[in-house]
Amino acid sequence: MNCRTLRTSARPFALAAALVVGSVGIAGCSVPGETKREPSKAPPITSEPAPVAESIAKYDALTAELVAALEEKMPGITWAVDDTADLSPAQDGRCMLYLQSMQSSADIVEPSRNFEDLFAAADPVLEKHGFPAFNGIDPVPGGWVVTRSTDAVGATLSIRSKFPAYLELTVPVKSESCDPKEIPAS
Repeated sequence: MNCRTLRTSARPFALAAALVVGSVGIAGCSVPGETKREPSKAPPITSEPAPVAESIAKYDALTAELVAALEEKMPGITWAVDDTADLSPAQDGRCMLYLQSMQSSADIVEPSRNFEDLFAAADPVLEKHGFPAFNGIDPVPGGWVVTRSTDAVGATLSIRSKFPAYLELTVPVKSESCDPKEIPAS
C-alpha cells in the first residue's frame, strides 16, 4: 500500500473521529439563555399527618386546581379519573392514602415543551398548597418523563408521562385501622 492509498482510506476514519469528538464537545454545551432545571428536593417532614377525610378534602382540592391549570395551559389535553382512591399500610408502618389518580387524553411531553409549560402552570398551584415547585425532571429509566414534589407532611405529587400522562398523589394519613372503608363515598 502506498502513502496516497493510506491517506485516502484514512479520511473516512478521520472524519468519523472528528464528528464523534465534535459531538461530544457540543453535547456538553448549553444553549445561551437556557436554564438547567434540577428536580425539587423533598423538604423535611415537619407536619403530622391528618385524618383520612381531612386529607382527602385537602389534596383533592390540589388535584382539581392542578388539572384545571394544566387544561388551561394545554387546551387540547383533558384529564379524567384513572383509578379510585385507596388506603393501605406502607412497609414503614405508616398508613398511606393513594388519592384517585388522573390520566391525560394525550401525551404531554411534546405539547408542554418537555414539561416547561407544565411547570409554568403547576408551580403556582403547588406553592398555594404548600408544595415546592417541580423545578425539573427526575432521572427515571424506561422512557418515562417524571416530575414530583413533596410537602412537609410527606405527601408526594407526581406527574409521569409516556403516553398518556398520569397524575398521582400519595399522602401519609392518621388512621387506626388503615382500612379502605375509611374513605368517604363520593
